[in-house]
Amino acid sequence: VKNSPLSWKEGGFAAGGWLEVDPKTLRHRRFPNVFGIGDINGTAKGKTAATVKKSAPLVAQHLIEVIAGREPSLVFDGYTSCPLLLREGSALLIEFDYENNLTPSLPMIDPLQDSYFAWVMKYRLLKPAYMAVAKGRV
Repeated sequence: VKNSPLSWKEGGFAAGGWLEVDPKTLRHRRFPNVFGIGDINGTAKGKTAATVKKSAPLVAQHLIEVIAGREPSLVFDGYTSCPLLLREGSALLIEFDYENNLTPSLPMIDPLQDSYFAWVMKYRLLKPAYMAVAKGRV
């Protein structure tokens, strides 16, 4: 993408060769039949597997709408997630949007409280889940 017409040509994302997408629709700003997903997108946040999982249904819906001759109807909020390891057996699971608003998806985990469960998630659940997504199983 970096050396193609699809990358940002100016601004903060140009040097990295990121895909020039609208952050709310993930649709390319100049090529309306192109959408981005994952860490190729030139957006302020969202270079995580959690962002891919959250944005994939939105991009799929937008593709269906564009093929049908309609404009994309959904808005992506920039959801991303960062498990922050504090020490052995303790982590924070921080989930937030483009505006840095906390957007917790698991009610049993307080994003501002260290947690053994968040640590177990990072080491025992997230890696296998990521590998399943990477292999196209999810």
